Amino acid sequence: MFHSSEPIKFMMAKIFFTLADFRFQTMTETYPSHYHGVNTLEIHFIKKGSGKIIIDKKEYLVEDNSFFIVPPFVSHTQIPDKSNPIDKYSLYLLVDKSIGYKNYLPLLDLFFVGKDKNNICSLFDKMLDEFKNKHFGYNEIVVACLKSIIVNLLRDANIQKEKITNWKLESMQFQIEEIILNEFQTITLNDLANRFYMSTREFQRYLKANYNKTFNELKKEARMSYASNKLLYSDMSIAEISNNCGYSSLEHFSYAFKEYYNVSPLKYRKNNKK
Repeated sequence: MFHSSEPIKFMMAKIFFTLADFRFQTMTETYPSHYHGVNTLEIHFIKKGSGKIIIDKKEYLVEDNSFFIVPPFVSHTQIPDKSNPIDKYSLYLLVDKSIGYKNYLPLLDLFFVGKDKNNICSLFDKMLDEFKNKHFGYNEIVVACLKSIIVNLLRDANIQKEKITNWKLESMQFQIEEIILNEFQTITLNDLANRFYMSTREFQRYLKANYNKTFNELKKEARMSYASNKLLYSDMSIAEISNNCGYSSLEHFSYAFKEYYNVSPLKYRKNNKK
């Protein structure tokens, strides 16, 4: 796996973009269902491998040179074939401009799944090489690749009309989402607020403004997403899943799961096991 969180800023069509996260990884396990907050845009490109993605509760098959674009608040998960793991690139973009052309902000209210027709894999490969080796002028090369990737993906998505939209940058969001998704068992509101040098009250207001949810609601979503994933795509016992979710007892976990999904963990696994 290669991961760079070095922020790269660039401008297209009167819009300021920040590449907040760039990754290349091999996926052998299912990634928990999750979504991102306002003013974000996530682009995934499958270089090789096969599997499926679930976006907004709909399943799509993916293979070599597939891609998908995910706007804010759209839940998604990725499930690789165990016999053919997925090698993929991920771009996490933040957008900052009050006026810009909407056709450069892919599918603000919809997601898009497609097949690359413009050989953009070489652009992702070039970005990976530049980030790894940091050749002279690598920042400019990365920006050029990013612009070409966005334009070509939008061509694949048949985006044509230009419209005006309003966007605002929220640079903390990706870090918050990653922490809650990966540390939900142990993270507390006070711990998370301290990481961003904010009081708990100030941080709660930030979450409400950007997610319209409290810390406990976001943490519960992460727990339930983990539980759902393990019930459907693993052979872990329900007791093990309960323990890994951080619940004090199996009864407490079962009550919380049924309250969230309207069905017990056992029935959920029995009715939906893949």
